[in-house]
Amino acid sequence: MAEVSRSGFPIGQPPAPVGGFPGMGGTTAEVPPSTPPAPAPQTAPVTATVPQAASRKRSGDTWWERVRFEVTDAVTSGALSERLIRASSAVEAPITTGRRIVVLGTAGGAATTTVAALLAKLLGSIRQEPVIAVDATDHSGNLLRYLGSSQAALLTELMQQFRTQSVRTLPDAVKHAASCGSQVFAAGRADVPALADAPIALQEWTDVSSTLSRFMAVTVVDGGASPLSRHAAALLGTAHAVVLVSPPGNPEAAKLASIQESLGKSFPDVHQISVVVRSRQNHEAALSDGMLPYDRHLASGSSLQLSRLGSRTRIAATELTGKALMAANRA
Repeated sequence: MAEVSRSGFPIGQPPAPVGGFPGMGGTTAEVPPSTPPAPAPQTAPVTATVPQAASRKRSGDTWWERVRFEVTDAVTSGALSERLIRASSAVEAPITTGRRIVVLGTAGGAATTTVAALLAKLLGSIRQEPVIAVDATDHSGNLLRYLGSSQAALLTELMQQFRTQSVRTLPDAVKHAASCGSQVFAAGRADVPALADAPIALQEWTDVSSTLSRFMAVTVVDGGASPLSRHAAALLGTAHAVVLVSPPGNPEAAKLASIQESLGKSFPDVHQISVVVRSRQNHEAALSDGMLPYDRHLASGSSLQLSRLGSRTRIAATELTGKALMAANRA
């Protein structure tokens, strides 16, 4: 296991991605000394973009929250750091064949895609095994963008390949997937508007998910925010575990309980995990089970970087990932 610092983050840089794509470089032209200064209107756009770039890269914690975490961890003799170590050990635990985890939201805007991206990123960075995240929502999602990929990787093309071509190796399996670093791959439904009236069928999803499980340690599926729909039923038909994402509040808690009961009757073999995601700042310092705290980095909507997560977010997300993987492994 990687050594962690007092604040609970891994020391050192993450491993290089497998099958990644070369980065985009650039050059800066030098201006001769004799060239007169550029007029003010030309420089204004450059200075205007600096605050925006900074806001996209800000840490999940404020400086005060980071100090508070350090003090709390010191006073409790490293209890929070130990909690992260135990959570990481659960993510590293041995598993059987490729596990399939479906993430479903109980309402639109519940952070379903954010949770799916977190699971995939943490599994890939901690386990160091191939992981694929699939945007199988019934609407156009943002999973690939959250995972940091600008590549078009259509799930429909991947399905077509699996139906018509033999898949014998990992490169074959990710031919139409995007590489997102740390052995994480992704495919999505950017063409979903044209498929809105044709949700994924059980048999075609069974075929593609079983093929992926031959090469991937874990398949994480973003199933959208319609957990009781026919579309979600197809995804749950091959799932080992389901993570239900809910906003906070008593009405939402009642809705979550109702959905859990319905899914338990329809899919008794699919183990359930639930998580409540806070969408705004909460000054409560306690880190509750089943709760993902508000995080400035996640709220920015930019591509997910684990190093920028808030300290408590990193702990809660790692614990959630370990619970989901253990639930899937029991199936």
